[in-house]
Amino acid sequence: MALKPKKWDLEVDFVAVGSGGGAITAAIVAHDMGKQAVVLEKAPKLGGVTAYSGGQVFLPNNHVMKRAGVPDSFEDGRKYLDFLAAGYNYPEMLDRMLEAAYKAIPYLEEKCGLKWIYARKFPDYYYPMAPGSAAEGRYLETELFKGSDLGEWQDKTYSSTPYLMNGVTFDDINAWGGLCGIKDWDFERIAKGTEEDLRGLGPGFMAYMIKAAMVDRGIPAYIETPVCDLVVEDDAVIGVRAEREGKDFFVHGRNGVLLAIGGYDLNEEMTKYFEGLPEMKSMCPPYVTGDNIILGGEIGAAIAAVPSANLGCFFGYNIPGEEHFDKPVWRTSYEGSCPHALWVNQDGKRFTDETFYKDFQTTVKRYDGRINGQPNYPPFLIFDQNFCERYPVGTYMPGDNIPETVAVRADSLLELADKLGINADNFEATIERFNRLVEEGKDTDFGRGEYPWAMNFTGDRSYPHPNMGKIDKAPYYGMRLTATNVGINSAGLKINQNSQVMHVRGRPIKGLYAAGNSAAHIDTGTGYQSGVANLRGIAWGWIAAHHALQQG
Repeated sequence: MALKPKKWDLEVDFVAVGSGGGAITAAIVAHDMGKQAVVLEKAPKLGGVTAYSGGQVFLPNNHVMKRAGVPDSFEDGRKYLDFLAAGYNYPEMLDRMLEAAYKAIPYLEEKCGLKWIYARKFPDYYYPMAPGSAAEGRYLETELFKGSDLGEWQDKTYSSTPYLMNGVTFDDINAWGGLCGIKDWDFERIAKGTEEDLRGLGPGFMAYMIKAAMVDRGIPAYIETPVCDLVVEDDAVIGVRAEREGKDFFVHGRNGVLLAIGGYDLNEEMTKYFEGLPEMKSMCPPYVTGDNIILGGEIGAAIAAVPSANLGCFFGYNIPGEEHFDKPVWRTSYEGSCPHALWVNQDGKRFTDETFYKDFQTTVKRYDGRINGQPNYPPFLIFDQNFCERYPVGTYMPGDNIPETVAVRADSLLELADKLGINADNFEATIERFNRLVEEGKDTDFGRGEYPWAMNFTGDRSYPHPNMGKIDKAPYYGMRLTATNVGINSAGLKINQNSQVMHVRGRPIKGLYAAGNSAAHIDTGTGYQSGVANLRGIAWGWIAAHHALQQG
């Protein structure tokens, strides 16, 4: 920790460290309570992990769906969230989060100008199998945002993510046929969105937030200003030592400091030991390096964890030369969900429902004590020329030549198995078995495509079975996939119902708060649903600012 300086470089009531949904929500709340807030961001742009996300906020029985006449109830939503938690949460933490969310989400619309919409005909992951699940209405996102409305902040924010196109919403993607229906997307609209800097998804959501905070309210924000130490006096956090332009920058937070800086995706040691896989890459901006754990740990903060099995881990790849901030971009792979594709392990066998990441992330991680290893890691994506003529692979559109640096190519299944180093006999039998299942129209082995979410979003709706098509046209392709996280970690700072970070001795650390991916998932447990991370950021940021400033 840092010693209190003789003179502070900046003094405010509340310090929000990070610039995603949690930090900006808290800064807005502080300002609207008549207090002074500041945002400190390590990266050269504002928006955090939230701006790289899909921008969804998952909230059952929300005011937007009510306004549109979409039926839901708090009781059903709570049943579904309890199902996701799987017993690995504190119910009182979930209650507190939801209580705050039902205040914060309408507030951001009424007082901050966010234009909420919901993704139509977009079901919960586990609909209709899980109790309380819903067919649509619970995924909130924002309308497109015009980047020029940010003024001087336009170029200091993320205008797009490396993973999805500009000028679209999830509602658009779903209406255009989902990820497999890319040939039918409105590319004129997308081109216009790029030209006019019309932002959707995570960049759009955060543009609304940053406009409300930095433009409309004039809340100061400092980019390229990493927080290096917490300043503690009499067992209370009273500020931070950051670095700005190569010098110490001490900021006094009279009433509190919020850590909303994400987790540890880019910290290889932490991901290896917390997430239960020998390697892991990330889709996040390369500034998410476990600062929450380091800063909190130095002053005795407690770390809590839920099982890593069923959170937000995907499996993906890097296209050589594709970078962000001079670091490789890692994409998640949804291609295995499309017709004419599947996954196998090194033994050449299928082992999972490739269409539903809630299944494959657990089966890939499965540890087999008999062999003292993880038999399904790494997984291999397999597809054929049928696939290449219809669907994209990363930035390679249907009909493009996919280079060998991206996917191994072979004229026969046996040759492909040899190039990938997988069991050839099993592999050939696996493809033969899969093709028979396609003819039968049902995957009786792993239930591929049984969830409406998978059929709707990552299937080809023009097929009799949106997720199934034969692998029978040469050449054949294969890719080794790598665990690829999206910022949602199994471990984080333990907080209480006031968003206060807890000490290892079981008491709150006065003046220190955490929100979003910096805080452990003891509210939502071990399950995950798209939009929950952004919900957690907003809700706990809201709670942190109110508690800190009502105390001061």
